[in-house]
Order: sequence, then structure tokens, then C-alpha cells
Amino acid sequence: MPHPDPDQTATARDALAAVEHEWIGRRGVVSVEVARRWRNGAPTDEVGIRVTVERLLPADQVPDGELFPTDLHGVPIDVVEGSPPRLEPPR
Repeated sequence: MPHPDPDQTATARDALAAVEHEWIGRRGVVSVEVARRWRNGAPTDEVGIRVTVERLLPADQVPDGELFPTDLHGVPIDVVEGSPPRLEPPR
């Protein structure tokens, strides 16, 4: 498996820190995180910001002001669909 560049990871963390609280507060956003990027079903050595939303919509259906950019200060952004994590009850 490829290894992410530590400098790329630090740059992504800095970029995310500036918007994390605002983005996580948006309707339908499940999580925002610095993460390894995936292409064609496999991890790459590239790091970016992953925004997980409850429902992925075509760009033209996203309300004004809620469309995430494709990059933030040169850090690529991937928007993916996913469910909120669920805690399992204690056994």
C-alpha cells in the first residue's frame, strides 16, 4: 500500500482546520476528515479532505452556498456518500 507524504498530510490538516466547524455544521454532513484518496477502488499515496454526506447530489441540485469546492488551498476535496456511525449497545 502506498504511504502518504507527511507534508501533504500536515498541509491538509491545516486547510481543514480553517473550515472544519463550519462544514460539519452543514445540513446532511456526516463527517469531515483528512484522509487518503481512493481512485478506481484502490488507495493512493495522495492525501486530501474527505467530506461524507448522507446523500450525494448532482452539483446543480445542491443549494446555493452549500457546494463544496474541488480543492481548498491546493488540497483536493472528495465528497462521498455515507451513513453516520452507529454505536453498538454494550454487551
